[in-house]
Amino acid sequence: MDDQNQTAGEGHEDAAPATAISFPLPFGPGFNTAEGVGAALTAAFDMAHRHIRPDIVTITEPGTGLEVYVMVDKDGVHEIPESLFDEYRITPKRRQGTATLLSLSSFIDHVNRFSDADTVIFADNDRARPSLTAVLDYHRVGADGDPRFGKHRSSFAYPLSDEWKAWQGANGTPMKMVDFAAFLEDRIIDVMPAAFVSLTDEAKLFVDTLGGMGRVADPAKLMQLATELQIFESSVVRSANNLASGEGAIEFQTEHMDQAGQKLIVPSLFVLGIPVFKNGPVYQVIARLRYRKNGGSITFFYELWRTDRVFDHAFDESVDRVKAETERPVFLGRDESKSNAA
Repeated sequence: MDDQNQTAGEGHEDAAPATAISFPLPFGPGFNTAEGVGAALTAAFDMAHRHIRPDIVTITEPGTGLEVYVMVDKDGVHEIPESLFDEYRITPKRRQGTATLLSLSSFIDHVNRFSDADTVIFADNDRARPSLTAVLDYHRVGADGDPRFGKHRSSFAYPLSDEWKAWQGANGTPMKMVDFAAFLEDRIIDVMPAAFVSLTDEAKLFVDTLGGMGRVADPAKLMQLATELQIFESSVVRSANNLASGEGAIEFQTEHMDQAGQKLIVPSLFVLGIPVFKNGPVYQVIARLRYRKNGGSITFFYELWRTDRVFDHAFDESVDRVKAETERPVFLGRDESKSNAA
């Protein structure tokens, strides 16, 4: 085999050495010189650069002809976000963003400022977090109407009133006499005088069942109750009874009165006049006054009657105002983006 290799090489002075590379290279002969090594490095750098350098191209959406710029590199196709160019625009391409309004009037004014014929409003009647959302650039009306982005919005979160939160927060919670007395004193301004109470037919039927309007306590009666509860704070309860009149009679025994019993008459009902929403109209809420005897002590609590209906009525009235003053449709629920997020 050695002879064959030697014969094959004889007579060819220009034959390449055994270590030479026989396939074409992007540089000429003499690559093993200093100049050749430099050319090889340059060529390799150029090849690598062409391999990793991204290209900016346009792609076209089939059917619509919409063209967008994309970046193509060794890892694939990448979107070029239009937001990259926003700071260089003279004006934005479209309105977007959500304005958070702090009053119902401001919400209505904002909707009227930016709404068009296809603007819609969504009303969420969650009793803990009621809200309104106007989608100013909502889809065009009809099945054949053009879709829109729905990115320009007005938002209003109803703030529940301090009065509503205070009475709802303590609703049905048992309290010691002194604590209940302090609560009544702090919130006595929320109690309506009996002479100014005007009940719906349903509420009147409920009150009549419990003894009628004569059993409804006014603020003065509740203040007297609070004062007497503080007086009898350290006394022992002898008995606690419901009278035929619908009121309660609690009999106390005190040491300094030589075992003499002192009766405290407790009314069965009172009516609150409080707003559901901050700065909103006032609504009447019926409360039943209750107590429980536990050995020698007693606890008080109250139960608000049908606050769900009071809330719904207040919410519906505000929605009717929004409909009337914006002349836009109001849907009870959440728009598509919020429903998908939930």
